[in-house]
Amino acid sequence: MEKFSKVFVAGTFDGLHAGHQFFLWCAAQISKSLVVVVARDSTVLKLKKRVPKFPESERQARVFFEDLPNACVRLGRADGDFWQTLSEENPDVLFLGHDQKFDEVAARQKFPQLKILRAAAFSPEFFKSSRFR
Repeated sequence: MEKFSKVFVAGTFDGLHAGHQFFLWCAAQISKSLVVVVARDSTVLKLKKRVPKFPESERQARVFFEDLPNACVRLGRADGDFWQTLSEENPDVLFLGHDQKFDEVAARQKFPQLKILRAAAFSPEFFKSSRFR
């Protein structure tokens, strides 16, 4: 299996469940270095139009305690600038969840060298975040 130097993942990870764990461990398996960005509370509100069930510090800690090999777990930027975060981290791969909403066209325009991969679904009919609201 090919291992990339640096893989980048991002998400809210609100109510971390087996689907999230599967996603994170898939990313860890393909990376020598993994950056996990946990969305700020303000970003969750902006994207999902609701406050998160768990505060950002708790969501970050929960992902950290997954003990992913060679992983750095950090919060997103306070200003919510995802593109700047991606630029600062400069990964080889952006690894997305199977159903994660993301503008891949814009990413390819801004970062033409960036490889974009999507995770396979892990029982999506059961482990969908919205099911646990």
